[in-house]
Amino acid sequence: MYSTRVHHRGTGRPTRDDVARAAQISGATVSRVLSGRTDVTVLPETRAKVLEAARALGYMPNTAARALTSGRTGIIGLWMSLAYSRYRGQVLDSMRTLLQGVEVTTSVTDIDEEYHFAHTFERALRVPIDGIIAFDTSASVDAFARESDILAPSVPFVSMGAYWSSKKSYVGVDLRKGTDEAMAHLFSTGRKKIAYLAPTSSDLLDSGPRFEGYDYAMKSEGQTPRIIRVETFAYKQIKEVLGDLVQAKSLPEAILCLNDEAALAASQVLQGFGVKVGSDVAIVGFDGIEETEYAPVPITTVCQPYEEMCKLAWDFLQSQITEPSAVPKQQVLVPRLIIRESSGTV
Repeated sequence: MYSTRVHHRGTGRPTRDDVARAAQISGATVSRVLSGRTDVTVLPETRAKVLEAARALGYMPNTAARALTSGRTGIIGLWMSLAYSRYRGQVLDSMRTLLQGVEVTTSVTDIDEEYHFAHTFERALRVPIDGIIAFDTSASVDAFARESDILAPSVPFVSMGAYWSSKKSYVGVDLRKGTDEAMAHLFSTGRKKIAYLAPTSSDLLDSGPRFEGYDYAMKSEGQTPRIIRVETFAYKQIKEVLGDLVQAKSLPEAILCLNDEAALAASQVLQGFGVKVGSDVAIVGFDGIEETEYAPVPITTVCQPYEEMCKLAWDFLQSQITEPSAVPKQQVLVPRLIIRESSGTV
């Protein structure tokens, strides 16, 4: 870590020139570092010196002045669902970490809620932004991509996650391939009676890449798909539903859960009923949140590459901001199945 002693000239707010003098780095390089540009290579040690000098000076960007001179606000819109989820929290934290030390502020909007509320993007677009990154916005991403040329023709748009629009730049995650791998793994352990657990409040109960992959795999093996419906992923709800199955002695051999939180709750519930997770019943989740590794019975999960996803989405958005007429950049990432004790061989 660099330790830089700085002496700010004057009594006004520190400027980029002050940061450049303190770090003994050219103003152009300081500008590149603080604006988060990735199209020009900056050595890690140089970047560290600039960020340390900016921190020591208490440098804060003058967003109003920059907007007047450059036409940019330094604000990026992050559109996502704000419903509680450990995985969404990880994605949000990854974006925050990615933008640390960069002259960019993130404006987070629950865009699906806004869109359902009024079927319009007007409220979300009231905040002046330089670009939008939309994460897993299943209800609104295609609608906005279709309407963006009319609603916000000058605002670059990148979607990322399990739901994306092919009309614009995107970083997709192919959960269907992840589901195929998870189901193949469960079948390879000798399990055939596999259920799919999802909430009745979600449109993913009987649609989307996870359900479609599950449904296809079951039918391909000559098995009847079975959905375990829960009202929500609250522990109490999952306990009630799985408790009824335990009492009726109708538990499946394996449960594919919509996400890791459901998998963790299901594992805890079943163990409370004396069911041995990993031998009596296998459990597989989705997302790859940290808690799955450290659960009493570590959970097998389809791990989404969220850090790579966030980095690529930010890179793609910067390219669109720099060259608005550039051809959209598009990439699909494949999740990784992490096999743990919860789906051990029977």
